[in-house]
Amino acid sequence: MNEAVYVKRVLVPVKLDQLSEALLSYAGSFAKAVGAELLLLHCTGQAEVTYTQKSRIIQSLRAFGERALGKQQKPGAGFVHFDCVVRPLSLRENIKKVTQDYAVDLVLMEACPLPAEQCVGSDHAAAVMEQLEVPVMVVPQQSSYQKPRNLVFATDFTDRDPLVLRRIQSFAEQAGARLTLVQVYSPAERAQLCSLKAAMREVEKLLKGKEVKFKLLEEEDMLEGISDFAEQQNTDMLILATQDNHLMQRLFSNAYVKTMAYHTRVPLVTFRQLKQKPCSGCCTNCASKLQHHHKPKAALAGIKTA
Repeated sequence: MNEAVYVKRVLVPVKLDQLSEALLSYAGSFAKAVGAELLLLHCTGQAEVTYTQKSRIIQSLRAFGERALGKQQKPGAGFVHFDCVVRPLSLRENIKKVTQDYAVDLVLMEACPLPAEQCVGSDHAAAVMEQLEVPVMVVPQQSSYQKPRNLVFATDFTDRDPLVLRRIQSFAEQAGARLTLVQVYSPAERAQLCSLKAAMREVEKLLKGKEVKFKLLEEEDMLEGISDFAEQQNTDMLILATQDNHLMQRLFSNAYVKTMAYHTRVPLVTFRQLKQKPCSGCCTNCASKLQHHHKPKAALAGIKTA
């Protein structure tokens, strides 16, 4: 757990509009704070892009980036370095390859509510993050950058990945922020409290010597519990470790956005982690996937040929 894994390049999807300008301004401040560079990605949505069209869009993208990043520059401060990439088709169809080709460490996007009937090919953060192995940060629309001082990682102490823990701890260290690991358990899991405390102590050993706090919290609904805890702690950024986009879809559903839950008002960072068990032991989406995974091969074959 000694080797730090820092963010060096941040990818920002850009549409050359007012919302993207606000997002890029935020990204510039974040990149400067952590010592990273930016990669601006514009996807045209067209099937093909000619060399001439690509050159013109890159010129526009560069001018757009200089204008947006220049607004938040202070006299005498260094300018955030950025590169520009233009691709045909949609963001969802390009994001994985671009992050690999350009060694991207984190993708930064705007947080917006999911449409009532989400399209599978949507460029929404909840759809994009499932394509990626790198963390995805989603920022509330029109947010101004505030230096994060208090990060909360909503975790499961009994289902941990040391590599993911190291990356999250490194992220907090790079941001110069305090980190609190919290697990929400339901009243039905109260009998397992001793096991949860033992698992929490094991994580404490893994992160020995790091300035990290640990918390167990009983709450019927995990997201409501995390949101309430984050608000009580004046959290600046919420961190999750997930293996698919189901939780992200729930986080950005209209049900939460309309109630202005705390987790919709602060940046949210998701790290990819393969889970050994259903999320928090009660996620029906994960449980159904686990059940399907353990079905006999003959049964699965019968389903496919039916």
